[in-house]
Amino acid sequence: MMRRYNERKDIADALFFFRGKDKRGEARDITNKEEYRQASYRQMRELVYGKLVEHTIDDDYAELSERLFGEGNRYNSNEVRKRMYGMKAAFDAIDREAEEQCILSSEVALSELERKKMELQKERQRFYDQRAALTRLLRERSRQEELNDILTQAVREGNLPRLEYTPGNTDSSDNDLLVSLNDIHYGADVSNWWNTYNPDVCREMMRGYLDRIIQIAETHHSENCIVWANGDEISGNIHQSIAVTNKENVIEQVKGVSELISEFLAELSRHFARVTFVSVAGNHSRLDPNKNNALVSERLDDLVEWYLSARLQNFENIVIGGGTKVDETMYLIDVRGKTYCGVHGDFDGSPGKVQALQTMAQTPIYAVLSGHLHHNKTDQVQGIKTVMAGSFIGMDDYCVQKRIMGRAEQMVCVCDDNGIRCCYDIPLK
Repeated sequence: MMRRYNERKDIADALFFFRGKDKRGEARDITNKEEYRQASYRQMRELVYGKLVEHTIDDDYAELSERLFGEGNRYNSNEVRKRMYGMKAAFDAIDREAEEQCILSSEVALSELERKKMELQKERQRFYDQRAALTRLLRERSRQEELNDILTQAVREGNLPRLEYTPGNTDSSDNDLLVSLNDIHYGADVSNWWNTYNPDVCREMMRGYLDRIIQIAETHHSENCIVWANGDEISGNIHQSIAVTNKENVIEQVKGVSELISEFLAELSRHFARVTFVSVAGNHSRLDPNKNNALVSERLDDLVEWYLSARLQNFENIVIGGGTKVDETMYLIDVRGKTYCGVHGDFDGSPGKVQALQTMAQTPIYAVLSGHLHHNKTDQVQGIKTVMAGSFIGMDDYCVQKRIMGRAEQMVCVCDDNGIRCCYDIPLK
């Protein structure tokens, strides 16, 4: 503490001198320009450091008095030495402050440089992300347009039967039918001990299924029909055992199942006041066999709705794509005042996903409609009904390898204002 006090006292003495006064406040006569120049800051600094630090000046302290403090200011050696140490302390303090200011300025400049560098990196990353998003969007649109062109050409070259619109004469009633059309896997060719399935067999199944639907509608005097096709309308190429050789073969699958569903809906329109078709894509129609690389927006099942809209545009009582399409994997549809949520099922296998769907829908759900597992099942999870419909294909080679036993079946539900009144399991063979 005493050392710091003495240092401050010496600095004060030096500063008194720099103001033209001694430590007692008496005025110094430093008006002559030459004397002022001799007592300039740089000269005083050179004298002080030369004597005290560098030891390059051999003159006695008293001999330096007038050179430091001006002509006539002759102090004894002790006084001059004391003042010179005080001046040195002042010079050191000035140097430290200058160094601190320099460091602070450097840190501020460095901080500003780092901030600008970070902003540049953020802008660069934002640019990369935008470019990647644009590339992905262009790729998706290019693929979709290419598939649409191929499908359009296939339709033009085909010999399609004429579909005649005949309005249904259905009276109003208190119920509608909820008809599944799940996991058709059109294009698959299965022949094993347990099952035979191909496009011709699929068409026969569809005709028999239509007859049962009409019978159920007549039994319950149902007014409207909601057809839900929750994915895997085509066989696709996700497994090596069912892979197709080129894109045109897949397009033929899309064309074939779309025409089959068109005829199916056209016939239903003769027996109901209104027929609504809703769908989501399944896992078998993805373009990339690797599910980790496939995009949910690149599914060939989406082409089916596009085809149906064009093919059935003159049918006044058929609505294609009814309800609310939340995204490519999920839709919501109102049936007699109840909200039904439709998914394929490949993302929603566990019971816990039912509550997740309820949260994602952002509206109270009465039931979840799904497929994917190729068998009929109804259940209830946390107050929400779950309705899972079977498949047309039945046991294929994949089921044999996995030791999964099943049959070709679909489901028809009778729905009223209270929800699902009853369900019919419809075997297709």
